[in-house]
Amino acid sequence: MKDDLIDDSGFELGLPSREEMLKHQCDLLCAELETTRRDLRRAHKTIAGMIVMYRESSTELAALKIEHERLKWTLTDMYSREREQGTTQLGCAYGDYAPKDKA
Repeated sequence: MKDDLIDDSGFELGLPSREEMLKHQCDLLCAELETTRRDLRRAHKTIAGMIVMYRESSTELAALKIEHERLKWTLTDMYSREREQGTTQLGCAYGDYAPKDKA
């Protein structure tokens, strides 16, 4: 009687010996190790590139912060001068009604 549930083709030459199975497992582990090493090298390169990008962006950010502070102070000075000039122009145009010291 032939059992169709179990495919036993390919065993005509016999089962592999224990040494052959261990050698095959060792070959599989070595191939997996090489794949892991390749992935690790790729990850190291990616991380190194990201570190370089972070340093460059940090330098650019510091320069932009300095420029922002400079412009903020420049604009503050400009607005305060405009405000002072605006009040003096209004005072001259409509008369100065500020209390004056009587001497």
